[in-house]
Amino acid sequence: MLRTKRMSQCSNNAKLMDLPVDVLINILLRLPVKSLCCTQCVSKTLLHIVEARSFATLVHLRLRNTASHTVAEVPQILLLTRSRANGNLTTILPSHRYDGNALRKNRQAIVSEFASSRYDYHVDFVFCNLFFFKDREYGGPCFLFNPLRGEVLFPPTSNIQVPTYRIKKIFIDWYGMGFDNTTSTHKIVRVSGNAHYRLVAQVYVLGTSSWKEIRSVPPCNLDTKDVSAYGDVHWLINLSSEGGQIRVVSFDFKKEEFCLTPPPTLRKPDVSSFLLQLLNLKGCMAIVDVSSGTDIEIWVLRSYEKKEWVRDYYINIEMMVDGPQYLGQLSTSSGEWEQGIFIIEYRVNTINLFFVDIRSDSVKRISIGRGEYTRILSYTGSLISLKNYGYLAEAETGNWKHDFSKKSWQFE
Repeated sequence: MLRTKRMSQCSNNAKLMDLPVDVLINILLRLPVKSLCCTQCVSKTLLHIVEARSFATLVHLRLRNTASHTVAEVPQILLLTRSRANGNLTTILPSHRYDGNALRKNRQAIVSEFASSRYDYHVDFVFCNLFFFKDREYGGPCFLFNPLRGEVLFPPTSNIQVPTYRIKKIFIDWYGMGFDNTTSTHKIVRVSGNAHYRLVAQVYVLGTSSWKEIRSVPPCNLDTKDVSAYGDVHWLINLSSEGGQIRVVSFDFKKEEFCLTPPPTLRKPDVSSFLLQLLNLKGCMAIVDVSSGTDIEIWVLRSYEKKEWVRDYYINIEMMVDGPQYLGQLSTSSGEWEQGIFIIEYRVNTINLFFVDIRSDSVKRISIGRGEYTRILSYTGSLISLKNYGYLAEAETGNWKHDFSKKSWQFE
């Protein structure tokens, strides 16, 4: 009994910071990102560990490992609105969570605003908690935005020659982001041009000063439906040359090559990609099929190496009171929330969000007012800080509606 008491006293007197650094890092890697951010206030040692770029890389590798026994990251929801009347003013409200009844704001979130009198920026892709904005014009500027830290980083301008305008040819820039675990670097791929004329692909490594052209190009034009998963980026497309067959074009950031990822066996092999959504679900690439109009099928790529798809979820919505009534007829998009996925119906003055709980096969609807331009996006937290990769764009600080901290940027 005396020994037990002594052990208890020793245990009470022991300090977390007395542990070896490697043991401490192993403990920290088991915590979700939100908790890691809170630990920075505990001690300078924890602050230096968590703020280190090398530790952020370890956390990202942990998030990629869907089979790990660590705590999964809780997806968050971001609302983006824009008003052309105020110089294309874009307002971003991050860190919303659906609690089963409504969307709740995080009081500690940073509200961000930026405006440009010259360029028409829009969100092109989401990678973890990084949002990539680009100008709608071909060859226009672009930047990365971290809403959790209020950071904006402009990558260097590329000097690589891209296809120039041709009559009756629509030229587009497609972008995607991933992680090369062989070099522990984050990379952005850019594809420019038109497959019916010429495509040029190039890669930028975050933190470097230039882009480099690569030989590999996709077999066709890409699409706006893309997702980052397994460290690579993937696009969902319809190949008109093959009778409208669905294909997934992937970019391997380790090999810096494009390849085709076989899609699942959908109920309609020639289904329009308009009726399919591509998203990241619990770390895996998933395809949401709403082509029947009465049910939702969710196919998940369980093994990226073996290209094995599994229909993990089937939700019949035909008799649900709150279920979407016009699947396949309205403009829709989707995202991930804590207990499943949400599907968005864009109506004239309203946005309907249908939260699908994949645990109970239930659906709940909430409606929000729709402004001139409104987008709802999901993302997961990470420790990626853009300040580790270059000089950040300067921002003005202030308050937003007296309740939230605000950062503002004025671009050219």
